[in-house]
Amino acid sequence: MPPRNPDLRREQSHHPREFADFVYAYPVVSRRSGGVSIGVNLNLDKFCNFDCPYCQVDRTVPKDKQAISVSAIRAELEKLLATFDADGVCRLDRFAAIPDADKRLKDIAVSGDGEPTMVPEFAEVGAMLAGLQAARPKLDFQLVLITNSTLLDRANVLAGIGHLLSHKGEVWAKLDAGTEEWYQKINISRVSLDKVEANLIRLGQSHPFKIQSLFCGLDGADPSRAELDAYLERLRRVKTSGAEILEVQLHTLARKPAQASCTPVTGGFLQDLRDRIVDAVGAPAKVYGMET
Repeated sequence: MPPRNPDLRREQSHHPREFADFVYAYPVVSRRSGGVSIGVNLNLDKFCNFDCPYCQVDRTVPKDKQAISVSAIRAELEKLLATFDADGVCRLDRFAAIPDADKRLKDIAVSGDGEPTMVPEFAEVGAMLAGLQAARPKLDFQLVLITNSTLLDRANVLAGIGHLLSHKGEVWAKLDAGTEEWYQKINISRVSLDKVEANLIRLGQSHPFKIQSLFCGLDGADPSRAELDAYLERLRRVKTSGAEILEVQLHTLARKPAQASCTPVTGGFLQDLRDRIVDAVGAPAKVYGMET
């Protein structure tokens, strides 16, 4: 059911990465987090090793490669954390009309306008965030990495993940396809889908994690039954390898995609897939972002 409060519905469906005069950090009310999530955009240059046709990031105006200022990120986060009261409720004016229960701090999420694990400063950012979290034990929030799963075998990335998960944290890792053919249509990457699967297995054998999967139509056709069967088989292989999947998060287009040929799938499509994941894979699954 959609939220009854129209202000809450609007905030949950609109997640701008711009806030005040900040460069990196931005607060949103997140349906998946269940409250306020503070995003950290590590990809101001929009660099990514995926080229998803469904991506909401406007890459028509390229930006030069930029170094990350870890101290600037920390300063912005400290200012945002100061807007939460003793109960962890955000007191920003923009959220004033939203019930307190829906604007409690849930996480700081490392994401961006590209793949956050690509930046050389990723491990340093992870260490800084862990220190920030440890210094505020009364604010019960976790650290989240949102990643496309392509670089989870790199030492620098593993070090950063170790920092993020040192106290209370999660990795939300992408898996959008079952076959290489569909993967190259919907994610378009030089990194193979088999490599993504191997990375998920390696991660899950050390750390429980969540899988994020976006499904959409492309050129008038939704993913086929054979494609979904292959996707379920990849999930099964990940799970039977000993990896612990906390949840499979299923969603579809919520905002304007890069290419008009991408269209959202129906709620029924995602609900049916959720049921198949629970029954055939034995992993928890939930549909996010559908208003019906």
